[in-house]
Amino acid sequence: MQSPGPGRTPQTCTTSHPERHQLYELDDDPKRKEFLDDLFGFMQRRGTPVNRIPIMAKQVLDLYTLYRLVTEKGGLVEVINKKIWREITKGLNLPTSITSAAFTLRTQ
Repeated sequence: MQSPGPGRTPQTCTTSHPERHQLYELDDDPKRKEFLDDLFGFMQRRGTPVNRIPIMAKQVLDLYTLYRLVTEKGGLVEVINKKIWREITKGLNLPTSITSAAFTLRTQ
């Protein structure tokens, strides 16, 4: 994974957007920090910065865990084709009552 970009340390990624700090603090996995730094840097470089952290079921959507769960199942296409979004929502500890979870997760 790449660094957050020229002139941007991982710390400036969270201090310029304090709400992102919640995503970094969900656990101590060093891969989480690396993933989030890369994600936010990539989105910034392509001109679509993450200005608000996604919320689902009134809780922060853990983008790192979402990524990890989907890749463990073979990637987005596999999850869609096998229709296993319910497993993904369960892994994210989201309520099973969210009927639009598959659509919402795909659009995040």
